[in-house]
Amino acid sequence: MRILDKYILKSITRAYLFVLAVTIGLYFIADAFSNLSDILQAKPPIGAVVKYYLFMLPLIIMQTSPYALLIGVLYSFGELNRNNEVLTIRASGISLVKLALPVFFLAFTVSAAALFAQETLLAGSQKGAEELKMKFIKRDISHSRDENKLAFHSGDTIFFVERFSPKDKTLYESIIFNENDKKNISRRMMCKKIVYRGKKWVGEDIYEYKLDSDGNMLGVPSQYKEKIIELDEKPDELIFKKSIYAQFSSLRNLKKEMRRLKKMKATNLFSDMLVDFNYKISQPFAHLFLIIGAIPLALEIKKRKASLSSLGVGFLCGFLYYFVNTVSVNLAKTGVILPILGAWTAPLFFTGAGITALLLIK
Repeated sequence: MRILDKYILKSITRAYLFVLAVTIGLYFIADAFSNLSDILQAKPPIGAVVKYYLFMLPLIIMQTSPYALLIGVLYSFGELNRNNEVLTIRASGISLVKLALPVFFLAFTVSAAALFAQETLLAGSQKGAEELKMKFIKRDISHSRDENKLAFHSGDTIFFVERFSPKDKTLYESIIFNENDKKNISRRMMCKKIVYRGKKWVGEDIYEYKLDSDGNMLGVPSQYKEKIIELDEKPDELIFKKSIYAQFSSLRNLKKEMRRLKKMKATNLFSDMLVDFNYKISQPFAHLFLIIGAIPLALEIKKRKASLSSLGVGFLCGFLYYFVNTVSVNLAKTGVILPILGAWTAPLFFTGAGITALLLIK
């Protein structure tokens, strides 16, 4: 590695770690104050609070790291430009593309580390955080907002719920799959709603299908006006349920569930999960896509206030990436665009724009 590359990477790494540490600290402070009333009421041991935030740390880093690296790169190149070092480097015959390559390599390395953490640490850490929250914080769920697109396991049963209303203690438009001892789907139920009554979940307007090993329906479906649903969790525990397939599940588990849904011919659920699967691949590599898109801007920051300029440009790029990503994912989940495009529109846009601009800079 050239001395110049080491110099640039050292500067970027220092700035990245500093911004990341500040961001994590601000997150902890904001989260602690927002949950202060719950913490004071629950009076958990200090050790439990510390443990909770340690469990939350991988998720916080995953969410803030791409933007911390972006600001670190913008600031470092702003300083180089302010001191006319980029001009000197270019005068020595080194192209901007060659100058940017070690930065791309660093962004790719951080992205790969984020992917590894997502696959090995995230699910376990979030499970621990949710368990601590459920143990110490008891909330009045009657004022909680509705949860949409809830998916979770309970025993050998898989639930896909269109909407959960904590106020009504009701699951609306639910599709339930039961697994047999061989982990094959043996039964499928469709419930208009499932209401929590007398410490039991009662389904209403139910159609029940028996399935063969290939997921095909056997015979005529059974119809029930009401039926007890095997669900161990209480309504307040469902508040803390997250989508085990999309948000925190590993890519391997997501792929397994996608095969099940395809086998069960659950087209809409499969399409949504395909969007989530691609999003989980692209999300850790936001480090790389953001840097590729922003590197031409980083090379143009020449003001004395390099730190303020980098913060402004970083905020703009981060907001644009987040906006395009959110819109494209929602469009994919509503069927407007292809599922695979939902997760890759923002990365492709930033990559194309960044490389084109880098080649056009004189």
